[in-house]
Amino acid sequence: MALTVDGIFSLMPELFLPEKAQGLTVSVYYQVTGEGGGDYSCLIENGAFTLKREAKPDATSVVVIGAEDWIALSEGKLDPMQAFMTGKLKGTGDLGLLQKFPKFFRKPQKQGGPVKTLKDLVPARLALAGPGLKVRVGGESWGDGAEVTGDEAAVRALVCGLSDPGPALLGGQLHFSGDVATLRKAWKTWSADPDITFPETPGGKALATLRKRYKGGASGTLEVKVDGVPYRLDFGPEGLSVRPGEAEGAAALGISDADFATLNAGKLNLVAALLAGAITVKGDLSRVAAYSAHFDADVNPAQGLLESMPERFNAEKAGDLEAVAGYQIEELGYTLLIRKGACLVFPRLLKPWDTLLKAKPDDFIALTTGTLNAQEAFMTGKIQVEGDLVLMQKVAKCFRRPEV
Repeated sequence: MALTVDGIFSLMPELFLPEKAQGLTVSVYYQVTGEGGGDYSCLIENGAFTLKREAKPDATSVVVIGAEDWIALSEGKLDPMQAFMTGKLKGTGDLGLLQKFPKFFRKPQKQGGPVKTLKDLVPARLALAGPGLKVRVGGESWGDGAEVTGDEAAVRALVCGLSDPGPALLGGQLHFSGDVATLRKAWKTWSADPDITFPETPGGKALATLRKRYKGGASGTLEVKVDGVPYRLDFGPEGLSVRPGEAEGAAALGISDADFATLNAGKLNLVAALLAGAITVKGDLSRVAAYSAHFDADVNPAQGLLESMPERFNAEKAGDLEAVAGYQIEELGYTLLIRKGACLVFPRLLKPWDTLLKAKPDDFIALTTGTLNAQEAFMTGKIQVEGDLVLMQKVAKCFRRPEV
C-alpha cells in the first residue's frame, strides 16, 4: 500500500514514546504543500501527544515541506539534512527540537525488506560449511553431494543458520537424501555464524556487535525486543547466539532502538531506566540485569565526541555564523550544520559541505580535548582540512571542550 501524508501522520499517536518526552511542552507545525498535503500540528505536553489537522504558526518549530518529499523522508529515501540543505525542508523556530523530535517516536516495523538473492546467498553459505552438500530450490541448484531441497523460506532459514533442520524435515518443508550427520555438521557451522541483516539504526548496529563484545560466562536464554522486534539471545559455553524471533518462556527485555544503543554504550542504567518506564522486563529483573555484565561496552570515544557537539555548542560564540562542516574520522562520517544560532549533527557525511576535517580517532580525540595543538596537528598532517580552512577554525571555536 502506498504511503500518504495523512497516513504517516495518523500513525504518530500509536508510535509515540511518552517516556521520552516527560516534562516537555513543545509543538511542531508541519505545513505539507502540494497534492495530498495539509496542515498538521503536533503537541507534546508532559508525556502526552496530540495531533490536530490544523495550522499553528506560533508552534515551537515550524516545518514547510512538499508532500512527495515528506513521503520520501518517511520512507528513508530522502536524507533529512540533505533535504534541509537543499531547501526541500524549511524549518523555523527551534531547530534543535526538529532534530530531536523523531526520537520521541518509535519507527514503524517494516514488512519484508531487501534480502540477498539465493544465487548470492547459498554458494557463500555452502563454502562456509565445506563440501558434500547440494541445495536445490525449484529449478535452481548449487553445490555437489547429498541434496537438500525445499521451499525458499525453509532453505533460507537453514543456510542462514536461523532454524534447526529437524522440524522442517519432519514437516516436509525440507527434504534430504543422504547421511543426516552431514546435514547436522553443516547446520552446526551455519548456526555458529548466522547470516543476519540487522536494521541500519543505532540499536541495530549495537545488535550486530553483541557476539563480538560477549565476554563469556553466562548461560540461558534472553529475549530482547528492540522497537517491538524480537531477537533471541542464547548464552552457552560455545559463545553467544543471536537470532531473530521470540524465545518462549525466557526472560525478556523490551526497549527502544535508541535506548538499546545507549545501554550497549554503557550510558544507560538498566534499573534506573526500568523505574523511569523506559524499558519493560518480563521475568527476574536481577537475572536480566546480570546479562549486561557479560558484555564489553560498545564505546567509540570519537563517535561520542561527535554526537556531543550539540550539547557543547555555544550559540553566543557562533553569532551569525553559517556553516556545513564534515568530519571523516576513519570509517566514521558526520555532518555538522550551524545556522541561525543552532547546531545540528547527523551521523553521515553529506555533500555539499563547506569544509571537511579528516583525522584518525586518537588524533581527533586529542585535538577535541585540547591535548593536541591544532596548528601542530595541521602542520604534521595528523589533521587534514579540505575546503575552507578558516571556516573550520571558526567552527571549532563554537564548542566547549568536553569534560574529561
